[in-house]
Amino acid sequence: MSSSPVASSKSQPPISRGVVSERHPFKHKLNAWRKRSPLNPYWIELRWLRKAGEQLAPHAHGLLLDVGVGERPYGGLFAQHVRRYIGLEYPPMADNLSPGIWQRLERIRGLIDVWGDGHRLPFRAQSVDTVLSIEVLEHVPDPDEFVAEFARVLKPGGTLMITVPFMAPLHQLPFDFYRYTPGGLQALLTRNGFRVESIESRGNTASAAGVALTHWIMRCMGAKSFHHDGSVVLSRWRAPFILPLLALVQMFFAVVERWTKDQALCLGYVVRAKLATNSSSVRSTTSQS
Repeated sequence: MSSSPVASSKSQPPISRGVVSERHPFKHKLNAWRKRSPLNPYWIELRWLRKAGEQLAPHAHGLLLDVGVGERPYGGLFAQHVRRYIGLEYPPMADNLSPGIWQRLERIRGLIDVWGDGHRLPFRAQSVDTVLSIEVLEHVPDPDEFVAEFARVLKPGGTLMITVPFMAPLHQLPFDFYRYTPGGLQALLTRNGFRVESIESRGNTASAAGVALTHWIMRCMGAKSFHHDGSVVLSRWRAPFILPLLALVQMFFAVVERWTKDQALCLGYVVRAKLATNSSSVRSTTSQS
């Protein structure tokens, strides 16, 4: 995720993590480089998510609603294909990741356009052409209600694009509820009025093994403590030794993953679906509830 370009003032302590991160310009550039490199413990996962965004973006059109937009990390990929890009974020999630964010709302202009709950989207029925939701569905306690809302706001024949994790550690606690398989995704979307066009894996067994080993080293050898949401606080004196090791591990598995086609274990799935033109009963039932 990208950081806010606005430097924090001396009167306000910086938000160091969460939905919006604020740093000194030089530190911001240095951290942005680190995040894109294998020195980032999440490099393998972010690399595959970027590929997923590049794969989905050409299918976006019209008015796009990004549910769970966060820092809009893939906005640039989709904006060129749509008439308008609207990012929605859930207030309790933002507050959980960035306590104190409400005192800095001016910092997130251009990132989050609408605050709302995906279970009750603040949009009229049949008003959106494309719905995008990246790594959000696992954080939803009622997936059927969530997906039914996608069906309600989409126009007939509208496009739904989502990514979900399959192998991932617990994260963004306490908002972590599910992991998904292709069969589960197919059933969830079909019963809510969607016609699934593609479900593709992100990575393969080698990718998943690399991520698992990376997380084990980071959590067991490099962690000083853990945040309330389950994320790691790296030890400052161990980080200079651990991060290069994690980089080597991730680069090794980035090479090894090219040699296997086994996808029985993978990082997650990339899904593209169309709202069936005869799904008006699904939308009307949802709007009445």
